[in-house]
Amino acid sequence: MELSPTERVIKHKLAAEGLAYDSLTFDLVDPSQAPEGIREAVMKGYRIIIDTQKEAKPYIGARLNCTNCHFSGGITTGGKGGGISLAGVAAKYPLNDKRSGKIIDLAHRINMCFRRSMNGKALSYDSPEMIALLTYFHWISRDFPLVEKAPWLSMKYLDESKFKPDAERGQMLYNIQCALCHMQTGEGQGIIPPLWGPTAFNDGAGMNNLKVFATFVLYNMPYQSPYLTEEEAMDIAAFVTSQPRPEYKD
Repeated sequence: MELSPTERVIKHKLAAEGLAYDSLTFDLVDPSQAPEGIREAVMKGYRIIIDTQKEAKPYIGARLNCTNCHFSGGITTGGKGGGISLAGVAAKYPLNDKRSGKIIDLAHRINMCFRRSMNGKALSYDSPEMIALLTYFHWISRDFPLVEKAPWLSMKYLDESKFKPDAERGQMLYNIQCALCHMQTGEGQGIIPPLWGPTAFNDGAGMNNLKVFATFVLYNMPYQSPYLTEEEAMDIAAFVTSQPRPEYKD
């Protein structure tokens, strides 16, 4: 894939230091170490990610917390057991959103999550919750270069063409591998999130996409001990994404 002009500049600067572009890394930060002037907002943003049910309840309809996908408040580098990283995310926006074909800012992307993944409603741009989330994301992105390529910020999606996902086999695997935590009904329990039903993410959420869900399962499930094969992850995803869930209303 051709590098963008910004990426070429970064690559050139790294090469001058004897480093390869693909060696670009990002140091994770502790939100409690934010400067005093923004620490309260940063910590509020962190708490919203960790306990969305408590900190942003008026805006969500699902029984989910952001950290169900963004482990440890998103302060990870992704990969096996790391969830979906948010480290450096603020440096990625504005960007061209492939779903809508429009240029969107970070606040817009946050609201997409609230409306789709959380089956809720958008935050106003000047709400305390939005200000806290934006401040938090900018703090954990503070040293990240303005560059389009950040390997840990997305998952390397499974190639659907390699498989013939089988929802029936997926149900069998789900009952063996997933039901103990997420229940056979998919409703979850306690802090373990629902995967379908009226309190789950809606059908407009990214996780309702088979390859997205399968990739997340492959890298992260079972929680803290992911060991499923690609084919097993695909089959489980075929089953889960075929189950009923709330309808996204644009």
